[in-house]
Amino acid sequence: MSNTAISLRDLPRLRTRNLAQLGGLLRPGTHASPLLELGERFVVTPPGFPTMLVTHEMGDVRALFANHDDFSIGQVLSRFSSHDVMFGKQTMIFLDGAEHRRERRLYAPPFQTAALRSYEELMVEVVERELPTWPVGTPFEFLTAGYDLAIGVLLGVVFGDVAPARRDRLKAAVSGWFGEIESRGFLAVTLITPFIGGYTVPYPPLRRRQNEVDAVVIEEIAARRATPGAASERRDVLSRYIGTDLDQHDDAALARDMRGILLGAYETTAITLGWIATMLAGHPAAMAEVDAAVDAGDTDRLDAYLDAVVAEVMRLRPVSPFTGRRALRDTEINGVAIPRGAIVIVPILLIHESERHYSEPMAFQPERFLDNRPSTHSWLTFGAGAHRCLGAQFALAEARILFRTVLQHRRIATIAGPMEPPRRYHTGLSPADNARITLLPR
Repeated sequence: MSNTAISLRDLPRLRTRNLAQLGGLLRPGTHASPLLELGERFVVTPPGFPTMLVTHEMGDVRALFANHDDFSIGQVLSRFSSHDVMFGKQTMIFLDGAEHRRERRLYAPPFQTAALRSYEELMVEVVERELPTWPVGTPFEFLTAGYDLAIGVLLGVVFGDVAPARRDRLKAAVSGWFGEIESRGFLAVTLITPFIGGYTVPYPPLRRRQNEVDAVVIEEIAARRATPGAASERRDVLSRYIGTDLDQHDDAALARDMRGILLGAYETTAITLGWIATMLAGHPAAMAEVDAAVDAGDTDRLDAYLDAVVAEVMRLRPVSPFTGRRALRDTEINGVAIPRGAIVIVPILLIHESERHYSEPMAFQPERFLDNRPSTHSWLTFGAGAHRCLGAQFALAEARILFRTVLQHRRIATIAGPMEPPRRYHTGLSPADNARITLLPR
């Protein structure tokens, strides 16, 4: 570190009695947070927690994301959540430096543009299978539908065609595992994790469910290894690894990583779909543009507008309103000295709601992204740098394709009054009423 680096001791500090104000950075309306009076950087030292630098100074943010070797995102997840228990500490998101880069190279190909095109037909089929089960003309919770769509797409994309008996067992095992993750019991465990040093209290029901999923996946891997020639016509993620140069893990590790892909995309996909439905219901002008494109049969216009809608929804309602990195050693970002063990927090939602980056930032205006793709500097829904979400392209394309198919068959009734808020007691941004909307026939 340079001798002229700014020490954390020299920066504004949030007083302990005002720690509750941090919650204002986790919900829409960050522009009204009293923390803005502290400037673009301030230090937080909660009792029992590591020292934290909270910064939305964009030079700091860019420097942090560009530093591939001195910071860990996995250590932040382990300290503040139970992700290490759900995913396993050997999963890519918990690896740093060269190990992370190696794993990322192995797992990137199935999520790149060329591979994404092969999944579109499956996504359409999933919507068309689920659509008849949704009520028409009466309100229902679209978030629930979003979970059904997410699991349908993910099982097809990750595993493809599976023998019927094993497919039913796999779906039941995955559904049980997801249900345990969302249970009140495990929620209670995760809520106390940050306050006991990042230790997650053992939760045997979750472990049992994980083992059930892994057992079926390992069985499927063994079956595919026994018939290597059958993989040439398959396009699912698992088949893109088995018997190829990417196949560098034992079956247990490969099963764990396939499970991690399912979990990483499941809840984020469903919540994003819920917010898209909520935003369209609450904004008649946007719904009118969608209707005009559908009625004209102009798929290109519809896709372009839906891409903009997805980007704007993810700006205003990123599933995670913040991200962070923990210093692995004494280091420096943008002239600020960061001691080993300190955590740098980037308030994503605050950046997304800043007038410095967006005109009328609190307004839902998909048009802002019609001619300009989201900037990787100020649109941080998927993070940035070496740890940017591997499935970012997949998630954007999936949301567009799923909603295009839904809206070609149904309309979303627009509503008057305030839009559905996020849940109050939830670390992420999830619709408080589970994205309650009404679908109409088209």
